[in-house]
Amino acid sequence: MTINLKFKSLIGAALLGGMSSFAALSVEDDKIFAPEATAAETSLSSYRDMPVLKEAFIDTAPTDRKDGILVGELGIDGGNKAIIVKLAQEIADNKHGSYDSLLIAHKGKLLFESYYSRGRINLPHYQASATKSYTSLALGRAIQLGYLTMADLDNPLASFLKDLDPTKFVDGAEKITLHQALTMTTGIRISNEKRKEFEKNPGQLKGQGEIQTYLEQSAPITAESQSFKYGTGPRLVMQVIDAVVPGSAKDFIKNELLDKMGITNYHWRTAVSGLPEAGWRVSMTSRDMLKWGTLAINKGKWQGEQLVPAAFIARATSKIAQSKHDENFADIPGVTGTAYGYFWWQADLSIGNKSYLSKAARGGGGQYIIVIDELDLVVVVTANHRNNDTSALTATRILPAFIQNLMPTISEISDNQDKLPVLEGPYIGQKPPGLTPEVFAPSLASTEHRDWGGSFSPDMKEYYFGRRNNTSGQSTSVVFKSKNNRWHETVLGPKENGFISPDGKIMHVGKQYRKRTNEGWSELKSLGSAFEDIRIMRLTASAKGTYVFDEATSDGNGVLRYSRLLNGKREAPRPLSKEINTGKWTAHPFIAPDESYIIWDSENDGGYGDSDMYISFRQRDGSWGDATNFGDKINTEGEDGGGYVTPDGKYLFFCRRCSPPDFEIMWVDAQIIENLRPKP
Repeated sequence: MTINLKFKSLIGAALLGGMSSFAALSVEDDKIFAPEATAAETSLSSYRDMPVLKEAFIDTAPTDRKDGILVGELGIDGGNKAIIVKLAQEIADNKHGSYDSLLIAHKGKLLFESYYSRGRINLPHYQASATKSYTSLALGRAIQLGYLTMADLDNPLASFLKDLDPTKFVDGAEKITLHQALTMTTGIRISNEKRKEFEKNPGQLKGQGEIQTYLEQSAPITAESQSFKYGTGPRLVMQVIDAVVPGSAKDFIKNELLDKMGITNYHWRTAVSGLPEAGWRVSMTSRDMLKWGTLAINKGKWQGEQLVPAAFIARATSKIAQSKHDENFADIPGVTGTAYGYFWWQADLSIGNKSYLSKAARGGGGQYIIVIDELDLVVVVTANHRNNDTSALTATRILPAFIQNLMPTISEISDNQDKLPVLEGPYIGQKPPGLTPEVFAPSLASTEHRDWGGSFSPDMKEYYFGRRNNTSGQSTSVVFKSKNNRWHETVLGPKENGFISPDGKIMHVGKQYRKRTNEGWSELKSLGSAFEDIRIMRLTASAKGTYVFDEATSDGNGVLRYSRLLNGKREAPRPLSKEINTGKWTAHPFIAPDESYIIWDSENDGGYGDSDMYISFRQRDGSWGDATNFGDKINTEGEDGGGYVTPDGKYLFFCRRCSPPDFEIMWVDAQIIENLRPKP
């Protein structure tokens, strides 16, 4: 296929001098516009009846169409032009399947736009299951407007659908929650024979009769059946939207989402129930798909207006349900950790030793909206035949073009991957320090951004910490994991990280916690009412289950508390002794697994700086000894704190110069603790 390649100047074309199969035209010499469908073509009964383009259209400086999408120029506003255009030519040459479009936005601007085969800029493309992601965001809009709450996600579906008769449900159906519908874990199991029977009597599926029929005709709902099964939730969710919003779900979606985002050229079919289809049969233009991705990456905001709660976006695009039978996406190069949120897919896209969490609307036939928060990147793909290498192409061919300091040309990418440092051995492959503190994992865990916290799993094969981008202000949770003695970095998204308990089963995040499951970490849960009124920054636990935690106050007079586990019951929090609760800004405690000492930081008279690190050792009578300053090897004139010891007991980690932008994660041989321990 020949290519129309539009550059803003012929200088851009010179970057690709070796490619002679297409002509590069400057805007000043000639104007080339994206292909548009004619009126006759837009009325065709099937998208597949569209004639194939004679020339692929590739635009590295997309036109501003006054459609609410900001535009820029690839290479000038970000990205490597040579890498992306090389990929585009391969797509035009059908080396990657039957693509119809590829669009890339970076830092809020559309930098690359291309159309192939049946793709047209003004023609809505069938979305297949990408529709599910739009349904999810429609529910989020209902929450934003107060028709539902985030707490309602854990309520039974039947509580919203008043026309249902629960007395006729199969066992367990009355307990199915909105959360389970959104994660495809309803447990509903209906045989193909029964579905065919439904088709013979479509009248029973009108309105909420559709859900009544499902919940009557399903096999009994059990804990075993409530595993991930694709397709069991979208229509349930659309029924809830229709039940709680004023008017109809159809009008609500149009007025409160599509119109607000300027999406007017679309097709959204009606299901047999009379409600909008929830899982498929929607068509969108590629540019409008980009708007959905922009809404997701902007945490629910569109042009400054909060359309969907940020908390809902975070949950919808996080790893909640594990897909164990996602065969179509198995064994794809550079793609691991596939999971499911609220009708959004997640996967870790790897390049070299680093992984980036991707969040995607995915539709059969090759429809994708891929969002990568860490790179501020949105990739849109449409296709007219199943193209399951899109995730791999994003990982191996698109990510390198937007990763700073990676090799500048596509021909060098494979060589560059071979030259990336291999992280082997314990502690992310770092050389351990002695009794003089050193920066931990420079450029990896200690970067130019604000990296804080930190917690190793008991087997020392996972290292979690938080990172705040000093440019964007965005905070993410990051993990390094060791597999086959090699470490790989993954950005987990906006999740909050915390301290892992000595048994590795719990991650404590302030006054909440996550449980480790077979699929990863659970959603946050509350520690209980006894902790609700305390603003906890850090909570660590001993092997016996004793909690030690701080209290954030505006005046710096918060105290450290503890709570023991006695005969299987959690006691009410109590302040630690005056030996520990001295000075101001007392915070960030760490209790040794064997409860032999507590480390914390505080501002005290006679200290070295703003905040110093202290330690108190358990006395023979069970009381706590006097606070001991760690001394000038640890403490400086600035803020030093956040100390903890690795689960293997070998190294003390802490933060030096804890006020941004000067922020460093330090580590030192834990022998420094033994040197302070009182002699018998």
